[in-house]
Amino acid sequence: MKKTLLLFLVLLSIIISNTYAQNRKITGKVTGADDGAPLPGVSITIKGTNRGVITDANGQFFLSASPGETLTATFVGYITLTVPVTTATTYPLKLQTDTKQLNEIVITDSYGTSTKKAYSGAASVVNGATNENKPFSTPMQALQGEVPGLNISSFSGVPGANVQVRLRGVGSISLDANPLYVIDGMFINAGSLSRLATTNSNSVLSGINEDDIESVTVLKDAAATAIYGSRGSNGVIVITTKRGKSGKYTVRADGEVGITNNLPLPAAGVPLNGAQFGMLFNEGLTNAGQSAAQIAAADASYGIGGPSNNWYSLVTNRGKQQQYNVSVSGGNENTKVFSSLGYFDQQATILASSLRRFTGTVNIDQTISKRVTLNTGINISNTNDYAPNDGGAFASPVLAAYFLLPNQLAYNPDGSLNSSHIGNTNFPGTYNPLYIAANDKHYLSQTRMLGSAQLVWNIWDELKFTSFNSIDYDVLEENFYRNPILGDGRPVGNGYDYYTRYFNYLFRNQLSYRYNIKGVQDFYVDAAVGYEAQRNEEYLISAQSNGFPAGQPSLTASVNASTPITGNASFNNKAYTGLFSIGTINYQNRYVLTGSFRRDGASVFGQNNQYGNFYSVGGVWNVDEEAFFKTQNTVSSFKLRSSIGTTGNSAGIGSYQARPTSAYGFNYNGGNGQDFNTIGNTALTWESSQKFDVGVDVGFFKNRLTVVFDYYNTTVNKLIQAAPISQVTGFSSITENIGSMRNRGEEFTIKGIPVQIKDFTWTTNFNIAFNRNTILKLLNDAPFTTGSFNVQEGRDFQTFYLRGYAGVDPSNGNALWYTDASKSATTSNYNAALRINRFQADPKYFGGFNNTFSYKGVTLSADFYYNFGNMIQDGWNNYLLDGNNYTFNKYAYELNRWTTPGQITDVPKYVAGGIPGNASNSTSSRFLYYGDYIRLRNLSIGYDIKKIDYLKTLGISKLYLYGRATNLWTKTYDKRLPFDPEIGTSGASNLEVPQVRTFTVGLNVGF
Repeated sequence: MKKTLLLFLVLLSIIISNTYAQNRKITGKVTGADDGAPLPGVSITIKGTNRGVITDANGQFFLSASPGETLTATFVGYITLTVPVTTATTYPLKLQTDTKQLNEIVITDSYGTSTKKAYSGAASVVNGATNENKPFSTPMQALQGEVPGLNISSFSGVPGANVQVRLRGVGSISLDANPLYVIDGMFINAGSLSRLATTNSNSVLSGINEDDIESVTVLKDAAATAIYGSRGSNGVIVITTKRGKSGKYTVRADGEVGITNNLPLPAAGVPLNGAQFGMLFNEGLTNAGQSAAQIAAADASYGIGGPSNNWYSLVTNRGKQQQYNVSVSGGNENTKVFSSLGYFDQQATILASSLRRFTGTVNIDQTISKRVTLNTGINISNTNDYAPNDGGAFASPVLAAYFLLPNQLAYNPDGSLNSSHIGNTNFPGTYNPLYIAANDKHYLSQTRMLGSAQLVWNIWDELKFTSFNSIDYDVLEENFYRNPILGDGRPVGNGYDYYTRYFNYLFRNQLSYRYNIKGVQDFYVDAAVGYEAQRNEEYLISAQSNGFPAGQPSLTASVNASTPITGNASFNNKAYTGLFSIGTINYQNRYVLTGSFRRDGASVFGQNNQYGNFYSVGGVWNVDEEAFFKTQNTVSSFKLRSSIGTTGNSAGIGSYQARPTSAYGFNYNGGNGQDFNTIGNTALTWESSQKFDVGVDVGFFKNRLTVVFDYYNTTVNKLIQAAPISQVTGFSSITENIGSMRNRGEEFTIKGIPVQIKDFTWTTNFNIAFNRNTILKLLNDAPFTTGSFNVQEGRDFQTFYLRGYAGVDPSNGNALWYTDASKSATTSNYNAALRINRFQADPKYFGGFNNTFSYKGVTLSADFYYNFGNMIQDGWNNYLLDGNNYTFNKYAYELNRWTTPGQITDVPKYVAGGIPGNASNSTSSRFLYYGDYIRLRNLSIGYDIKKIDYLKTLGISKLYLYGRATNLWTKTYDKRLPFDPEIGTSGASNLEVPQVRTFTVGLNVGF
């Protein structure tokens, strides 16, 4: 009996052992053989079965397999790898690049990864290495011209200044039209968080170090953005920072120094010098009927003929900048680390302007067990920003450079700064910018911490749970001081102190499942469901004080003031929540069907409409996977894709704007007073965008030439606008969902390698985007005028609505305007002129063009950006042209004024105080200029000297020396243009700090 029992136990043990062996859990990681980088989205299958998984964002996979079976790893752009399964439990797989296939791009968003071949959306990926070491203070500046359809305007030369970003047209009339920014999965606060409205500085993205960026992905259509639901309407920009790779630790150090200069002023916009202004001044007084004695008295009062300044030279100077970065990266199969430190310092070309930034990043990927990984990251930055008053302020150094007369002297005879406000040769109106720069203070210190932790649990081979948590913490400390001697603070001096804190946190839990269709190789369904919640808390403290000591310019803290004016604190909170689902059906990477659905809730909307639904459906046909396609060799890849869906926009809505509210602060006789302050609208809801996109990606000659084309149509419904209501309610308007508009256009990209021989390679990249904006529906179908624009159904949202300028009457020098749309009749009476809907502020087409030449370690690269089809307006022409405001300096173009009967010119007669009854300097199409330009945005040359054997003995694996110039050349198409044409879609110049030209040299060293 005992022998029988023993035999039974032995047999049972063998059976169990065999069973266990047949169900062994294996793990592995797939990397590129050339660079060791992890490859997400690789298909791992057991040959001859329907079992399989795809690798995660770190290239890892978990699967059940038995000894004797065969692992197959397939990924577009790489040679298929087969590996026999043994008794081992870990399988590191290295895939070799297949040069015959499309260079595969991985699309990464907050919810997963996909290969470009299987991706149904419209997205562009820019490798971070493309923009490393470019001398820009924000990463968005470096993207200009690199992504079709992405319009980026850097209209200020202040370091760290906010930039305007529009994707596929203007997405809203009254809300924020900027894209959603996502950094390592976190939806961040973007734009300018500063409350110093007098400056155009402080883009929150200026705290991001470009050298820490792995890639930037721009998501455009519904298939790409609908999963972001209520915040995807204006597109999504996903920034992914670098992470460690398994292998030995490497150290990289970068250094760069350089100088900056303002771009040369257009000839038409150069301020007049002393002699030129004196001539014009006397001519204007003469034309105004002044006697010789009166003119002489005016000359003496304004210092005409005496010593003079060149104000533009005084307020501008040669700037300098430097940046230094060091990073460490490496690890093993279980722990991978990337860490970096960065320092950036830019002294601007304008008075009292600079930016200093410190950054630090640590990203750690830890494999806790075979099925659990933890990915953490933290980015900390501190920026210290000094910025002058922006255009439009009399304390602005740029405005002063144009407004001040050459004979208003910056310095007293003893060499001290002139601070007098009495007399026309001093500063009774526009202030001495040198004194303001030395004695006023505009300071911002911004500290940001962006941290995240992601736990990935592979529950079993096909089921994965991901939990993501992130915090975006911003603290801004601002000090604004105006001295009591000269300027806006005279005569007592005043100061403002602001403390602003943003605490933005997000939680996301997601289940992802893959089901392999039985009996069919490489036929699977991916599905994911999840829940997401985000809360943004804003806390603000404000203080104002007057009465600062006049003789103590360094005592700018409010404790030194004699009179506290205000001191208050407030908060501003909002929350978002969402349920989402994602699905993909993929048949052998030949046919792919994708879909997403999301239901979002937002606290910023009315209680009756706080929830909305957003969806997308997309499809892919990779024609190159068909058998008939392989019979030819010219076209190497061919992909058709299309998508449709809806997204929303809530950016720019006040946290409590939809709620009827009352507030304290309406005080009386020392007691608290309360009154209604917001009428609210309980029915207010999202602006909703219906998006359609169709595209084709084609590669020729083994993909040495690739072409990408997209057509899109986006209709924005439920536009949020202010509707007028009866003022008996106590309010003049109510915020409602009114009307719709459309953006429709095409995008085209062509990339190629025209020459590739042994030691020489030439690569080129050209893209162009066309967009047509049309208002479809307004309140009661009624057009309305806002500033210089007329918003009308059937027209572009930003269509200029101005009196049509007809030139100058050759007989008398009066300005003329058209009185009819056919331009057959004119008048010198400005009020009798006809306002005409003509021209638009946003460009009709724009794009970029890049060429890179490499020869034996030497690389030369040139990036061009171009913009065509829009008009731009001068916001200060009424001061800077004609004699109406003759005590202000003028543009050099004024020298073309009419002087003689019969003279043909477009500049009216110069008369001090203006031509009687003519209003020649009033707003009209005269002050519209062609905004067309081409700019050499970046020119660089570098030499890779890593092949020198001596360097290896020093432990140096990389040594790259380079020189770079930015904004080296600009071609414009309007000789009348007095300023740089890059001013954004606002359509108007505001005398902003000029753009800069930068020359730098740098060195990259790897160990």
